Amino acid sequence: MNFSNWPRCVVCAILVFTTVVPFGRGAFAKEAESHFALVQRTLDKHVVPHFDELRRTAAQLPIAVDALCQGGGDGAREELSTAFRNAVFAWAGAAYLRFGPLTVGSRRERLAFWPDPRGIMNRQLRQILAAGDASVIDNISKQSAAVQGLPALEALIVDKDVPLGPGEPAAYRCKLAAAVAGNIASLTAEIDNDWVKPGGWKDKMLRPGSDNELYKEPRDAASELVKALLTGLQLVAVTEVDPQVKKRRGFQGPYSDSNLSKGYFQAGITSIDQLYQVMALEAFLDEDKDWAKNWAGGAWRTLRESDGQGGVVAGVPKTFAPSVRKVFDMLMGLRKIFVGELSAAAAVAVGFNELDGD
Repeated sequence: MNFSNWPRCVVCAILVFTTVVPFGRGAFAKEAESHFALVQRTLDKHVVPHFDELRRTAAQLPIAVDALCQGGGDGAREELSTAFRNAVFAWAGAAYLRFGPLTVGSRRERLAFWPDPRGIMNRQLRQILAAGDASVIDNISKQSAAVQGLPALEALIVDKDVPLGPGEPAAYRCKLAAAVAGNIASLTAEIDNDWVKPGGWKDKMLRPGSDNELYKEPRDAASELVKALLTGLQLVAVTEVDPQVKKRRGFQGPYSDSNLSKGYFQAGITSIDQLYQVMALEAFLDEDKDWAKNWAGGAWRTLRESDGQGGVVAGVPKTFAPSVRKVFDMLMGLRKIFVGELSAAAAVAVGFNELDGD
C-alpha cells in the first residue's frame, strides 16, 4: 500500500467496500456461527456501552452550564470543565463508530464539527453572538451543524473576554451555551436509544435475514464492525497525526483550546484498541501467523504509551517517546495487518480506496 501520494487536505470521505472470501458449505455454517458470536459480543461489550457512556457524560453538560451561569464561582467553573472533558473523551471513544444511529440526521457533524480547517464554527459563532438573536437559542437544533455541538460549547467555555457566569454581560452567552449543551445531551440520548430500543440498531445487527435491508447474513454485520475499526485507525492517523508529520501550517488538534488534544488521542486509541481486543480476530489466525499477532501487540503498546504529539503518557519514561512519524506508521501498519491478515482469516476480507480530498 503506497501512502506517498496521499492528498494533504483533511479527510472528506473514507469508503470501505467489503467482499466476502469464498468458502465451502461446511465452513459457511462454522463461520456464520462465529460471525454472529463476534457481533453479539462486540455490541454488548463495546459499541453499546460506549454510546451509553456518551449519553451519560453529555447529560451532565446542561447541569454544569446552569450551575455556572446561575451561581458562578471557581468551583462551578471547574465542574463545567470536568463535565466537558468527560464528554469529549467519551465522544473520542465513539466517534469512529460511523454507522447506525450516529449517521442519521447528520448527528455526527452536529455533535462535533471537526476537523474545521476553514474556521467555520468560530466565524458563525461570532456572528450569532454579535446578533444576539433569541430565536437562535430557541431553535439551536435547526442552526448550522458547526454551532450545535462540542466545538461550539468549548469556544463559549474558554472565552476569557466574556466568561460564562451570572450577570448581564454573559447573559446571552449563557443562554446559548445552555442551548448547545442541551442539544448535545438530546442528540446523544437519541443515539443511545436508537441503539437499544426494541427493533433498534442492535436488534437489526443481531437479526440478519432476507427482510433485513442491510444485514442479510451474520458476516454482513461483522463486516460493519471491521469497517469501523479500519475507519478509526485511519481517522486518527489522517486527522490527528499526519498534519503533525507534515508540519501543516495552522493545524490545531481537537479541543486544543481546552488542552484536551492529547487526552482525546488517548481516549480514541484506547477505545479502538478495546474494539480490536473484543472482536478477537486473532483467534482466526493460523499458527504460522504469530508474527502478525506479535507485530500488532507491539504497535498497540506503542500507541497506548504515546500522547499523539511526540511525547508519552504519564508514567512512561520519556526515552520511549515515539515520534509522530512512528505513531502514524503504527496506525497504518495495524490497518494493513487487519486488512491483509486478520479480517481475511475471519472470512470478512475488505478492500478500500485511497483517501478522497478536496
